[in-house]
Amino acid sequence: MNGTETLLKHWHPVIAAFSEQSRAVALGLFDLEGRALYINEGMRRLLGGSTNPAAAFVVPAFDTLIQTAGTSGPIYRGWLTFGPTSHRSLHGEVHRQDDQLLVVAEYDVEELARVNANLIEVNAEITNLQRELARRQSESARLNDLKNEFMGIAAHDLRGPLTVVQGYTNLLLRQTELPASERAELLLTMQDSIGDMLNMLNNLLNISEIESGKLKLRPRDVDIDEYITRIARLIRPLAEQKNIELRVEITRNIPLMVFDPDRIQQVLNNLLSNAIKFSFGGTRVTLQVHPSARQIIEFAVIDQGQGIKSEELDRLFQAFQRTSTRSTAGEHGTGLGLAICKRIIDASGGQIGVESEYGKGSRFYFTLPIMPRKE
Repeated sequence: MNGTETLLKHWHPVIAAFSEQSRAVALGLFDLEGRALYINEGMRRLLGGSTNPAAAFVVPAFDTLIQTAGTSGPIYRGWLTFGPTSHRSLHGEVHRQDDQLLVVAEYDVEELARVNANLIEVNAEITNLQRELARRQSESARLNDLKNEFMGIAAHDLRGPLTVVQGYTNLLLRQTELPASERAELLLTMQDSIGDMLNMLNNLLNISEIESGKLKLRPRDVDIDEYITRIARLIRPLAEQKNIELRVEITRNIPLMVFDPDRIQQVLNNLLSNAIKFSFGGTRVTLQVHPSARQIIEFAVIDQGQGIKSEELDRLFQAFQRTSTRSTAGEHGTGLGLAICKRIIDASGGQIGVESEYGKGSRFYFTLPIMPRKE
């Protein structure tokens, strides 16, 4: 008996008891007929409860083992594959003494480590998918809330102008002999109400399109001088109706820029019309365009109107937010215009902001990068 045997002799019962229950180590003692004389839990799992253990040996085959003569060492060492249906491979040895075969095998620790690493990766992926699902569910809930808010805003804001149009239409139908001047006044009021409704519906459609990720930009080369001059010409009559001076200040020789002119005009029209809406007659609204940094152009709309309270500035660019500042001639709004502006400027690679002093006026501005020209 060598030193190891002597050392472990006292522990043989403990080792045997552990081996009996072990699943990481497979022990099996078989006769030459393939009958199991002893199998532990690990081997039992490998054989899958087979009533014919010999048939479960795939590599090496049991017939091959019984034809191999016994030696002082193992008659086979390497990978052992067991069946009979789903194959499992373990690293092990087969020993022979007379008419008995002892099979000893163990699970590959490195393989278990790889499996564990794969499981960790799969678990991490599942966690990421769960987070993404939660994010999408949250986004879906937010969009659903936004849709409900759209419906509430539409119902509330459409009621007023629709009531006006309905009332004046009934009046015109009942009183066919109204003087021409009164009829014209009623029709103008109805026209204004219809314009308010169309503006609100356009804003609702715009914000819905943007929030659903369907905002499409169509950038092209833009000559800033011509572009700003045309926008100012279109908006100037609105300023003149309220006796407000519209001034344009452009740094000359700004290079051709690349952006979506229709969307940026939508932003400028909103900022300019707001400046006019919240300004009194006899004041000035200024549209400035100038370089603010390398490859950056800044557009600014400055008014001498009522200004905005400092505590209300943070929510200006959020949907459906209105400040306590009121228009000076009863003009209507949906609280969507600035939210639309922000999303357009964000999508265009720029930034938008506001500076305001309550009682003295406001400065709304946005920047756009000078992009390479479209070929």
